[in-house]
Amino acid sequence: MKPTRPVLAAVSAAAALTVALTGCSDKGGDSADAGAATASASNVDAPALVTAASEAAKKVTSVHFTVAVDGKVPNMPVTAVDGDLNVTPATQAKGTATIDIGGKSEGRFTYLDGTMYAAILGDRYVDYGDGASIYDVSALFDAEKGVPNILATMTGATAVGEETIDGQKTTKVSGTVPATEIASITGSRVAPDKSVPVPTTAWIQPSGDKQLVRLQVKPSDAGSITLTFSKWGERVTVTKPEVSPVEPTDKPGAGEALPR
Repeated sequence: MKPTRPVLAAVSAAAALTVALTGCSDKGGDSADAGAATASASNVDAPALVTAASEAAKKVTSVHFTVAVDGKVPNMPVTAVDGDLNVTPATQAKGTATIDIGGKSEGRFTYLDGTMYAAILGDRYVDYGDGASIYDVSALFDAEKGVPNILATMTGATAVGEETIDGQKTTKVSGTVPATEIASITGSRVAPDKSVPVPTTAWIQPSGDKQLVRLQVKPSDAGSITLTFSKWGERVTVTKPEVSPVEPTDKPGAGEALPR
């Protein structure tokens, strides 16, 4: 016996209702998850978390770090850095850096005994002095001008969400930091009377060591700088490379130094 039209209509209506309810349930789940994350973030004492991260940064002995520049940041010679850093007992680092000098060039660097050696334009390592003309790795975790100080001088800290970065659960905190206090990571020098609040976002472990996992500053409307950290406490071996005795020049060729 074939089902009558009223029966078919009832079945179709029931199926449509099931699909609609399922769709609503899925969307409700997404909304609930987002709402839960927002609610969780709103319960965070953001200033206390930032203070804890600042104190944790003072105790970092070694770390893997990356620097990514998005857009244009004045006086920032690098567009990307990927390196390993020993903070104590003395600053040592090695990795790669990409510099934009009328065209992007990627090379290797080593920082040892207060000196940066880099092979940016070719394979030959050149002495770049303190390395500030490339990137001042020695300042990253300096208590007075690096990450610890940047976090310590953040104002208006507000928890705005939760994110997982490279497997690390973090609380996302936004605020501002005076331009004078971020000079070590932006390469800019700002007179105190011309300092302005710079939008700053920190992603911090909400528990455990409460390490800073990511830091983003926006020193200009045209660009931002993002630093990401991982592998805390994993030391690396840094050795001095063979260095070529090449004098700096305003128009460096392969293997020559950039102006300091």
